[in-house]
Amino acid sequence: MHPSHELLRDILSRWGLPFTGIHPQIRIQGSPERCLYRVVVDAGDSRLFLEELDARTLPRKRVVAERIAHLAFGELPVAVPLTGLDGSHVQLADGRHWQLTPFLTGIELGRESYWREAWRGKALAIFLHDLSQVGRDLGIDEEVFDLRGYVLRIVDDAKRLHPKVHAQLAPVFTLVEKRLAACPTLPVAFCHGDPHPLNMIWGKDRILAAIDWEFCGPKCVLHDMALILGCVGSEDENALDGPFITAFLDTLRCRGLLDSTLEPHLPTWTLALRTAWLAEWLRREDTDMIEFEIFYMTTLADRFFKG
Repeated sequence: MHPSHELLRDILSRWGLPFTGIHPQIRIQGSPERCLYRVVVDAGDSRLFLEELDARTLPRKRVVAERIAHLAFGELPVAVPLTGLDGSHVQLADGRHWQLTPFLTGIELGRESYWREAWRGKALAIFLHDLSQVGRDLGIDEEVFDLRGYVLRIVDDAKRLHPKVHAQLAPVFTLVEKRLAACPTLPVAFCHGDPHPLNMIWGKDRILAAIDWEFCGPKCVLHDMALILGCVGSEDENALDGPFITAFLDTLRCRGLLDSTLEPHLPTWTLALRTAWLAEWLRREDTDMIEFEIFYMTTLADRFFKG
């Protein structure tokens, strides 16, 4: 059920904007699970993305909005939530919490073919480099994400709640745990957290904006690189050797983001981060994707570490 026009007028008035149209038919990129409701609206000549937020997420949403604003000031391609008349990124109307962001119309990513496009890999590597520079002072007081601790929790949950899945992946889990335990302390950087190519709004030859920053924060410098490597590699059996990944890695090396001290640990981080996807499929009870993740994690383990 979409809000009434009267409520939409009230909501947009908190930003001093007129309500002139609603577009429920427009497809919105990013995860719909990160808000209670979302829709594209018009405010005069401006097209905007309206979200209703869960009150429990407000502290985090406000932090993320401030960080995005900081990154935009450093000219990183992001879409910054608008501040209302009171200067806040979140506004209260009808007892509900709302956020408003400029809506960017991108070109939909071709899931079956984008891994063949080198320019996208280069663009995403440049984005990570620029993020490392512009976000240098962000999240310095926040606890660094503990990937090993996270993996151990997921493995323990799988053992208790999904013993058949755990049994199939037990050799992979053991490998990941051992390699993470043996990994030296690596540099930390402010990371997007989930820079999947689907979380980028793409133009004809560049990234228009990175979206879905909910997982941003200080993490191992390999985090974003490894997540991209694992996600793109899952699109096709040839993707890990394809033009996107080749250009992505070459550009990371050229920009100094992936040097000889870090690159040997990239496979470990790539495989370890797949546990997050496994946890998501288990939560959703998505049988097909659980089976795929078992296959993919086993394939990555064989490719990266066999022998």
